[in-house]
Amino acid sequence: MSEQFSFCPRCAAALEMRPSEGSDPDRPACPACGFVHYENPTPTVQAWIDRDGSYLALERNQEPLKGAWNLPGGFVESDESGPEAIKREVREETGLEIEVLGLIGIFPSTYGDPDGDGKPILDIAYRCRHTGGDWAISEESSEGRWFSLDEFPEPAFRGGRPARAPVRGDEGGSKQGGGINPPGVVWAPQVE
Repeated sequence: MSEQFSFCPRCAAALEMRPSEGSDPDRPACPACGFVHYENPTPTVQAWIDRDGSYLALERNQEPLKGAWNLPGGFVESDESGPEAIKREVREETGLEIEVLGLIGIFPSTYGDPDGDGKPILDIAYRCRHTGGDWAISEESSEGRWFSLDEFPEPAFRGGRPARAPVRGDEGGSKQGGGINPPGVVWAPQVE
C-alpha cells in the first residue's frame, strides 16, 4: 500500500481497519466521521509514437527507476482527457507534436517500487503518430531514441510491457481502437 493513513484526513480521529464484505479488501476507516480510505489507482498515459516504423523511448533521468527506458507519458491532470494528457506530456518531455490514432489498452501498473511504496496506477496506452515539433528533451530524461519494435528496450514501468504486443500485432484479440485487444485489457472506442 503506497499511502498509509493512521489518522483521518477529515477529522484527525484514529483510523481503524473496517472489514469489508465479499471479495473487497479490508480498508482503513474513521469511526468518528465515516471516512474510508480507498487506495484507487491514479490514471497515467503512455505514448507509442510511430515515426516510420520506429518508436520513441526515453531514458529516465530521475527516480523512480533512473536509467531505465520508458515511454513518453505521465499523470493525467484532473481537467484532462487521456488524449489531451498524452499530447501535453509528449510536448513537455520532448517538444514533439503528435496525433493520437487510437487506444492500445489500459494496463494496471505501479509508479515506483512495486514491492515497496509504489503508487498503484492505470497506464492508458495510446498509439500515436509523430506530426512535428522541435526536439527538446526535458530534464526528466537523459536521452531519447527511436527504436524498431524488435529492438525496443523493456519499458521501466510494467504497464508499458504488455502494450508492445498489440502495437506489434502479436497474438490474440480483434482489431479495435487502433490497437489489438489482448485478453484482459479494457477497451474504449477509437479516439476522434
